[in-house]
Amino acid sequence: KIMIIIGWSELPNYAVDCINFLKLKKKLIILTDNKKANKLIKNSKVKIINLSQNYTWEEIGITNPKYFFFTGWNNKAFIFLTKQKKTKNICLVDNVLKKNLRQFFGKIYFKIFLEKIFDAIFVPGKHSKNLIKYFGFKKSIFQGLYTGNNKIFRNRIIITKRKYDFIYVGKFIERKNLNILLGAFNKIKNLNIKVNLLLVGGKKQKSKNDVEVIPFSNSKRVAKLMGNSKCLILPSLEENWGVVVHESSCCGCLLILSNKVGARDEFLN
Repeated sequence: KIMIIIGWSELPNYAVDCINFLKLKKKLIILTDNKKANKLIKNSKVKIINLSQNYTWEEIGITNPKYFFFTGWNNKAFIFLTKQKKTKNICLVDNVLKKNLRQFFGKIYFKIFLEKIFDAIFVPGKHSKNLIKYFGFKKSIFQGLYTGNNKIFRNRIIITKRKYDFIYVGKFIERKNLNILLGAFNKIKNLNIKVNLLLVGGKKQKSKNDVEVIPFSNSKRVAKLMGNSKCLILPSLEENWGVVVHESSCCGCLLILSNKVGARDEFLN
């Protein structure tokens, strides 16, 4: 009997969607620090752990796991588990190659402490793969880490009949570069071109100058908004991947991505 363990810190919404899409049932167990995970995960067992604490598999209540997929090598609990028994350890990494001072020292740390405990590394695309190669990892590197759940994110409306011309989905933080997006949108408006923009992720505001702002909601609500939008814009100054690119593509949206979005080469020609 194959037992697969997935360790995912925080367990974000896109991870929940992907895990729920799997149909492994009793063969899959989720380890996370997200205390709401039992309500979020539908088809698999969930065990809540403290990621800053060391555990044995037996202490968690798991015997003879065959594969352990886990996020990040800074989580103490996950790294301690990799050093036990004969489990195949696959680390999930979405960082991209930058060749900065932090990655230079990270390369040394990886070589000394981590390389020997990883059997494989799972990345979303080529920019993350380039980082792992830079670290000198000689074992298997698999691509295709992230996805969009096409049971939720689907093409519903013909693109010419959609309500919104442009949609942005994400946090309202500096690295998302929303000031540039709004500046570019205003320049288009000044040319008397009739377009509108939907921003998903901020506090709800009344539509002003054809810009509407609404807060985050559940995946089904976001999917409906994407499915009623013509084009996703992601102008980020830094974006390791961008799962919204998967999701909006499933909804049939056109894409405008900055050259800092990790998913750009896999989705744009």
